[in-house]
Amino acid sequence: MGRYPSMPIPTLAQRAVELRALPLDGARVTLHAGCLLRYRFSISPSNFGRIYECELRVTPDARAPEILVLRPDLTILANKASLPHIYPNKGPGTKLCLWWPKKREWLPQMKLTETYIPWASEWLWYFEDWLTTGVWAGGGRHPEQRKKRWN
Repeated sequence: MGRYPSMPIPTLAQRAVELRALPLDGARVTLHAGCLLRYRFSISPSNFGRIYECELRVTPDARAPEILVLRPDLTILANKASLPHIYPNKGPGTKLCLWWPKKREWLPQMKLTETYIPWASEWLWYFEDWLTTGVWAGGGRHPEQRKKRWN
């Protein structure tokens, strides 16, 4: 039996069309010189949850997209407690850890509207639960960040 050909990775223009189809009020897509797509949107993880302003960043290659929560500041909401399930980020916002790369839970051929956007909402639901209980119930695995030996 032969292997099926792999699906092509969507272009940034195709990603933009996909994201523009989402019915999120005030959401906007910007393309930056064909090298970066930014999708700004607001989302609430539940009917009673806060509204969060997020940004999804996508490049045209097979690198994993990044999703950041820009407002409100999650560190302030957590009273400066160490946030669970995030990646280091030098710029504004909190970069969310949504999936385990070693298990290949996300592939570049997958739709962002069926993965990153709902996963971000789910992460925020667990975040709000964590704020109340102090226990991260979102599962997953996040390795400890190693300190650089030089800098």
